[in-house]
Amino acid sequence: MGLSYDLRMQGDWKRDPAFEKLLERACREEQKLLDDPAIGFTDLPETSAYIDMCDQMVNSLPAAIDTLIVLGIGGSALGTAMVLDAFPEKVKRTVRVIDNVDSAAVGAVLDTFHPRTSALAVVSKSGSTVEPLALFSIFYDRLVEELGVQQAISHCVLITDPESGALRQLAEEKSFPSLPVPRNVGGRFSVLTPVSLFPLMFAGIDAMQLVLGAAKEKREGQKRRCTGAVLDYMFMESGKSIKVVFPYSNRLKTFGDWYLQLFAESLGKRTDRSGRVIHSGQTAVVARGVTDQHSQLQLYCEGPDDKAYLFMKINNVPEVVVKDMFPGNAAFHTVKNHQLNEILEAELQGTMRSLESCRRPVVLMELEELDLQTVGRLIYLFEMQTAITGHLLNINPFDQPGVEEGKRIAKEILGRSE
Repeated sequence: MGLSYDLRMQGDWKRDPAFEKLLERACREEQKLLDDPAIGFTDLPETSAYIDMCDQMVNSLPAAIDTLIVLGIGGSALGTAMVLDAFPEKVKRTVRVIDNVDSAAVGAVLDTFHPRTSALAVVSKSGSTVEPLALFSIFYDRLVEELGVQQAISHCVLITDPESGALRQLAEEKSFPSLPVPRNVGGRFSVLTPVSLFPLMFAGIDAMQLVLGAAKEKREGQKRRCTGAVLDYMFMESGKSIKVVFPYSNRLKTFGDWYLQLFAESLGKRTDRSGRVIHSGQTAVVARGVTDQHSQLQLYCEGPDDKAYLFMKINNVPEVVVKDMFPGNAAFHTVKNHQLNEILEAELQGTMRSLESCRRPVVLMELEELDLQTVGRLIYLFEMQTAITGHLLNINPFDQPGVEEGKRIAKEILGRSE
């Protein structure tokens, strides 16, 4: 369950006299985050209260239900999808995440939607997010049509602010089952709340292992996450405007998507805390190894030097051997009698070394194995690392004014059509 960072270009970055001072500052900034009661994600690894709430809610659903439809967007959906995609073998009951209002995709789900054996988890912290409200109305209509109002209500769980908002009001007025999103935890930091814990526990995932992993990372990983924050800060300050996350595992692809949102929404800010226009942040790109190295490595090696690279690998993986099926064919000689993980490792090393030869900054994160506790550790690691980076940049990593403006305009357009 170990994690390690390997800064491949140590000479270029650790020789910078600012590195150690920034590392000390990062540790101080982390302590400020831990001490601030307005920032709640740091407390989540130390509580099982939400696990207990979600367990009770799962057990209270009608016995016939074998499918859960999660209706959310952004942080309300990505955390759930990330864990489910990492552990498909652990899923005992079907969970489908709908995070877009694409009519063709939604229609395909509706075509196979069975109200008597399905439940809805509607996720919106504010309770007024357009997409999940639209999706809820569509699927709830199907429930009511077949089951009637009272039974339809018992097939729904509203996950929202504990005190205010349209969904909270609906839960209180119509007695919809509901779960809280802590007021001091933003959507992209909400994996270890009912936002993701409830659907994961419905699926049969042992969500307590995620919490235990996060708690272990909180206790043991300060140097790792502070180092990561300093690197992100230094890369941005040196003109690396793009961060490429390169997971060498299909199971970590959606993890990369989750991290992309966390990183981009937290650090992409027009102004700093003093109001000075700085346009901070990096464009995050998820590239899956080995697939995307073939389509993107040419650009990364010989294109603009505006990127920093984070590689992720898993050491303990299943063994699959390439047998010598065509002994007379020289093209197969390179791969015969090798395990697939040996080929994957060779591709990983080849990609990193080619970038290093082009003087590109490369960081490698090694995971001893991919289990639930390791993913819990990654969740807390990257959440805290991102928050610390925001403090180093002197920005607020917990708001999203650019997103809110887009939402406001969309609502204005929809309001005109009424």
